[in-house]
Amino acid sequence: MELYNLINTYSEKFIPIFIRVAVIFFFIPFIGARMTPMLVKVGFALALTLLLLPIVQVESENPVKAVFEAVFIGSAVGLAVRIILGAVETAAQWINIEMGFGAAAIFNPLFGEQLGPLSLFYTFFSMGIFFMIDMHHYFIEGIVRSFDMGEIQYKGIFDSIIKLNAVLFPLAFKIAAPIMLVQVMINLAMGLISRALPQANIFFISMPLLIFAGVVFVVLSLPLTFMIITKAFSHAKDAIMVFTR
Repeated sequence: MELYNLINTYSEKFIPIFIRVAVIFFFIPFIGARMTPMLVKVGFALALTLLLLPIVQVESENPVKAVFEAVFIGSAVGLAVRIILGAVETAAQWINIEMGFGAAAIFNPLFGEQLGPLSLFYTFFSMGIFFMIDMHHYFIEGIVRSFDMGEIQYKGIFDSIIKLNAVLFPLAFKIAAPIMLVQVMINLAMGLISRALPQANIFFISMPLLIFAGVVFVVLSLPLTFMIITKAFSHAKDAIMVFTR
């Protein structure tokens, strides 16, 4: 009954706030993953909406505009992190192909599709960094700050998203470069050996060697990967603050 009274008291604000919170939650890693039960997503969004109802102000003169702004801001804030996760996923796929894992595939719950074995490892690694540096707190802060915005600068937000999107492939290359470089050097060495010793069956040596060297350098490059992903998340945090200032 108290929940009904609260929603009824703030009925004009409830829908715009709930939509904005729900859209942003849809993009938050793990919480917004396809495999997360819809009841969990709705529950989180509803709980945060009820917390925000008494403290935020929503322009209720034009409810259609309020709903559109909720979807726009929610999508912009969510995409800031999804782009980084896409870069990590791209890097993992490149490494999978170089190591010979292109044919192997396991289900990735974050993207809801079949991806290489290392893709799942890098996904959980980046998710650990996401929660470790409290990026989910900045999402919630961005939600609250978005209601204090005056006129939304659509052009500025579009430009920021495009600039952030431009770092997807460079970021993926930074993550995958050490492993790919080692794989290329091994392939070149195997090619030279094959030319020098045509009678030797290099294939049976090269495949295990590529996998072994790839796993070793994936582990050795984790500190560098951690630094790269952490820096990328810090840029996403700055982008969220810019979107909602």
